[in-house]
Amino acid sequence: MNAVPELGIDLGTTPFSRRGSYFAVSRVTDQRDVGVYLRTVRGDARHREIVRLLLDGGTEARSRATAGQLTLSHGTTHADVVLDGPGRAYLRVRGGALTLDFRAISQYDSVLQESDSTWRFIDSGANRNYRIRVLGGRTRFDARWDGVRNSEARLRIAAHEETATVVVDEYGSAVPTGALDDPDGLAAAAQTDFDGWCATHGGDRRDDPEIGDSVRLAAFVTWAALVPAGGVLRRESMLMSKNRMTNVWSWDHCFNAMALWRDPRAAADQLLAVFDHQDEHGCLPDYVNDAGVERNFVKPPIHGWAVSHLIDRGGLDDDAVAALYEPLRRWTEWWFEHRVYGDDGIPSYNHGNDSGWDNATTFGVGVPVQSPDLLAYLALQMQTLARLARHTGRHDEATAWERRAGATVGTLCERFWTGDRFVARDTGTGRVIDSQSLLTFMPLVLGDLLPEELRDTTVRRLLDGGYLTPHGPATEPPASPHYESDGYWRGPIWAPSTMLLADGLRRSGRRDLADDIETRFMRTCAGAGMAENFDAMTGAGLRDRSMTWTASVYLTLASERPAHRVLAAGTPRERVS
Repeated sequence: MNAVPELGIDLGTTPFSRRGSYFAVSRVTDQRDVGVYLRTVRGDARHREIVRLLLDGGTEARSRATAGQLTLSHGTTHADVVLDGPGRAYLRVRGGALTLDFRAISQYDSVLQESDSTWRFIDSGANRNYRIRVLGGRTRFDARWDGVRNSEARLRIAAHEETATVVVDEYGSAVPTGALDDPDGLAAAAQTDFDGWCATHGGDRRDDPEIGDSVRLAAFVTWAALVPAGGVLRRESMLMSKNRMTNVWSWDHCFNAMALWRDPRAAADQLLAVFDHQDEHGCLPDYVNDAGVERNFVKPPIHGWAVSHLIDRGGLDDDAVAALYEPLRRWTEWWFEHRVYGDDGIPSYNHGNDSGWDNATTFGVGVPVQSPDLLAYLALQMQTLARLARHTGRHDEATAWERRAGATVGTLCERFWTGDRFVARDTGTGRVIDSQSLLTFMPLVLGDLLPEELRDTTVRRLLDGGYLTPHGPATEPPASPHYESDGYWRGPIWAPSTMLLADGLRRSGRRDLADDIETRFMRTCAGAGMAENFDAMTGAGLRDRSMTWTASVYLTLASERPAHRVLAAGTPRERVS
């Protein structure tokens, strides 16, 4: 029998979880009590750490993981973690002792003993309750009650001579009553499911000797981030992360859908996971999770771009194409009906959050802002609507959308081109905003829809302005006085901006430059993992270190590029000459 391959993940960056689970195991270092924790990724959890796992009483533990099982070791003690369904975890202890250090830190947290082998954790900080059953071994429970809550509680499970199994169940008002399953069988089923996912979405590149490890990591990050329909979520949905970014944001999900093009039903589900929550005015939410919907902000309308990308690759079936036309139409119209503040007909962002580039320097002096990327995305969305309309027999509407897309590009060029660059403007005054943000280069996403002279001038400025670092395009050039190495959208390299930029360059005939940009980014991911963003100068992973949109962009690029184009990048001048 072949051994199950290990994943090689670092729990400090990539949490152990599995498809369908709201549990994750992580090594937490940003809190006072460091260590390995069983955590919840529920949307309404105010505090995510449930219990700290102490092997032989210590905070350190070695780890190795397959898709189905995590094994923690310290000295002679071993603890296997297997997850089952949305809210059950099995911990098997052998060769020593495991202590569950309950994170009783919220105002009304309490741990109570139900029987000789069963405890309940009323975890008010997580907005959940947990039932802990211990099968086998010897237990000792120690707790401190301060008159209102448990300020400390620990459950020690000793299993020196036999294996003890700890079952942790999440529940609301009634504890689960279903039979227990064999953890080995659950681990094997999870591994089989992941193997199928990796084979589908990693394709042949999962066995590539040069990038196979990164492809498998990216496949695991996306697979493990899936949570089931339930609560507010109407279908299986991919969270952005099971670290801290535990939502489905309304542009992140586009990149996740695009990575699933080989399975059109899965791709459509990730697109529709957000469109399920479109409001009566046509607006998409900022984000959604199992517990609720955020509507203070929105995200940029890249959905049409993503839909066309999928259609080009056979990644959406006819039913999905038909189902998307009306929601996409309403989302497009919303911008012109509800975000135009003057008589120029140009929509605005109310905040950097609306653009997806939260703190970009285009928003450094105030809001609302008219930004050139927005009209570019809307023009592409109109082109996609024309395509969908024609596919569904709405030929007059298709013609109207094509005309409107052309007019939108015309407005973009007339209003936001200053002769040598695109700029953003203060909505109220029309004044040019002094910003070097890469956001102002996003009209390049239009590809050959952008007039050639404007396109060529913008590309020259991109190259001459120092944006393209060894690791990809910096969101603020390193020479800018506003550049910050860990400045979020003021310097670091991001997957979405990289993919949008490279795709537009490729569609405008700049294939060599697009290849070069993608190669730099892929090499950065291979070195630093699937982080939220990367230091533009060192390539180090920053912020949330396990993000699905980074993994999804990596999978998409890997699937579309010949092997020899992934290995090396030349200078930008060499590539575009």
